[in-house]
Amino acid sequence: MTAIAASTGAGAGPEGGWPTFDKAPSAAFIDVDGTLLAETTTYLFARILMRRGLLRRSSLLRALYHGLQHRFGRLDYGALIAYGLKSIASIPVVELERIAYENFAEHVKPRLYPGVVDHFNALRKMGTPLVLVSSSPGLVIEPLRIFLGCADALTTKVVINKGRLVGVGGGPPCYGEGKLFWAEEWAARYDLPMAEAAAYADNWSDRALLDRVGRGVVVHPGSRLLKLARSRGWDVVRPGRPSKG
Repeated sequence: MTAIAASTGAGAGPEGGWPTFDKAPSAAFIDVDGTLLAETTTYLFARILMRRGLLRRSSLLRALYHGLQHRFGRLDYGALIAYGLKSIASIPVVELERIAYENFAEHVKPRLYPGVVDHFNALRKMGTPLVLVSSSPGLVIEPLRIFLGCADALTTKVVINKGRLVGVGGGPPCYGEGKLFWAEEWAARYDLPMAEAAAYADNWSDRALLDRVGRGVVVHPGSRLLKLARSRGWDVVRPGRPSKG
């Protein structure tokens, strides 16, 4: 595997700020929760649905519980997606999409880590396509994708029937090794070498994707991921607190 060298400019190095690149990566695969913001997007979305009377409080607590499981790398994503789809199956997709944009403006954007926008703007201007890779529902991630100017967002496939979310689509959930599956599928579609790509993540469950690319970047990693990152020579980023959250 060919590693992508870091530049010697400010922010480069094994630990510290957002990295810089001498050569543009073929693609940048970017996890969302814990990597771009200090929160779980699904939990924020569930909370705004509850505040509007569209979701029971028990569903919000379940979302929070699964968020904690994800943080410790023990998430049963299959159980989460099944429960989540059942909880919002009665809400029209068009209404969920509208609320997702409001949720982004009010709760997600203010929680982005400092430097996120400038870093990925610079990477995109180098010619690197940005691709969000997230276990959160696609409609929740779409506003962030547009805001950052990402070429695509890879999420768990869902089935929509008569304007409602009715089930999970084909392929593995976009979690753990599923992220690597969808990233490789996307890279192959556009004939982009994974060995010249970069990946950004924060969780132990993301290690398969980080291992596959030429440049791994971990954000506020836990102890296990930090140990692995140091052994692999990945960048370790520790941004400051966001303006909200």
